[in-house]
Amino acid sequence: MNYKITKNSTGIIAGIIGLLFALVYVGLEILNENPEATHSISIWHTPLLWLLASILFYLVFYAVGIVRGGKVKERAIPFSFSVIGAVLLALFWLYPMLATLIGCFGGSGC
Repeated sequence: MNYKITKNSTGIIAGIIGLLFALVYVGLEILNENPEATHSISIWHTPLLWLLASILFYLVFYAVGIVRGGKVKERAIPFSFSVIGAVLLALFWLYPMLATLIGCFGGSGC
């Protein structure tokens, strides 16, 4: 693959940031020392987090790229789908997951 093509590839950037998010989240989950949470981390848990985070970041970066390019009117349908997908993932996956993790770091624990 050519460096100039990969340098600005939304998919590659979203995949790398999704991987970083998944690793940080799993690390915080282990650091929290919640027995239920650490037993739930399996061979499928981290790749699933990576996949969902990468999809979320891709949708967000795609929508931002359309807005920054000034092509919202030309690409109204893909822009709408990317915004709707990002909002749904944020509401039904990201928010509950982070709320649970943040609640565990309070004085009461999990």
